[in-house]
Amino acid sequence: MNLIVNLIPIKKGGGQQVASNFINQSLKNKNHNILFLVTSETYCHTLLKDLDADFISINNSISSRIFFQYFKLPFIIKRNKTDVLYTMFGPGLNFKNIISITGCAYSNIFYPEIDFWSDYSFKQRIKLKLIDYYRLKTTLASDAIIFENRSMQERSIKLYNFPKERTKLILPSISDYKFENNDSFVKSLNSINSNNFNILLLTGWHKNKNIEIVPLILYEIQKQGRYDISFVITVHINHPDSVKLYNEAVKLKVDKNIVFLGSVEPHNIPNLFQKIQAVGLFSLLESFSNNIIESWYFKKPLFISNEEWSKSICNEAAIYVQRDDPKDISNKILEFLDDNSFKKNLKKQIENELLKYPDPREKVIQQFEFIEEIYQYKNG
Repeated sequence: MNLIVNLIPIKKGGGQQVASNFINQSLKNKNHNILFLVTSETYCHTLLKDLDADFISINNSISSRIFFQYFKLPFIIKRNKTDVLYTMFGPGLNFKNIISITGCAYSNIFYPEIDFWSDYSFKQRIKLKLIDYYRLKTTLASDAIIFENRSMQERSIKLYNFPKERTKLILPSISDYKFENNDSFVKSLNSINSNNFNILLLTGWHKNKNIEIVPLILYEIQKQGRYDISFVITVHINHPDSVKLYNEAVKLKVDKNIVFLGSVEPHNIPNLFQKIQAVGLFSLLESFSNNIIESWYFKKPLFISNEEWSKSICNEAAIYVQRDDPKDISNKILEFLDDNSFKKNLKKQIENELLKYPDPREKVIQQFEFIEEIYQYKNG
């Protein structure tokens, strides 16, 4: 089978870790000829070069991407005698007589009842909703869809009548994390006070992530006389939204309990998790989020939004909070710290959940098995 794997939409965030796992494992598969499509100067681009893989890189601009997709890719598909085009995350790429399989991580297109873009301006909302419409149409036009979240899989069938037999739930893998010596990053971790209970927000700036609530949570916590709880946020302090958050923290006198760490490369994740005690995920919607599997793998409690998507993933292995209520979040944090029996039970629940998840090799095997199943179905 001649396979093209589209990684172009993956430029940053947890998708890099997922894609790097796939790259590493799939290159061990000698049954298929694989050509990767990747955005230039990304982590995945560097990895593909280091591994001497077969790939084509595209500049990180909308015009370059449109030109490549509509004018160059059809010739590449023909030249490579492509059988299947697999987009890991992003809008599906659909071409006549080529099997298209799409991994869907756009959670909001399957939750139409939630006004996902409500915090944006009217002009921005129009633009973002048009993009969502394009994402939904290209995803549903695919021959098959892979989901990480059972709730999204079920909604694709119920809301859009997508054939169940052409969907597949493949859970994220537990990455093979390796500790690497990185002196510059380890030095930056010195800004984290090891004497505090440090809650990690491993994310970039996006209104969906609800990072802005952090100063209010700390204010509620400190009202109760606790000054040993901090938040570590993986955004740069010079980002305009970071400046706003910091100014709010100064006004509430909680700025000493916030660390702006900056972005974190996937290979630095183990060092980071050695320095923190918990993970926070206050998103309105997620497809899955690496934060979940990483918090479990490193045995850190996870404070997560009390929503349909999160409960369909975490079951009893997380602490659910009202994402827009800083008092509820602060109370849940303090209750956790004071309840040893709850800590013990949570640890057991996390261990049970982890047993359900594949390792990187197993996940890639599942992906290839589904790709082959769809290939046989379309050619049978």
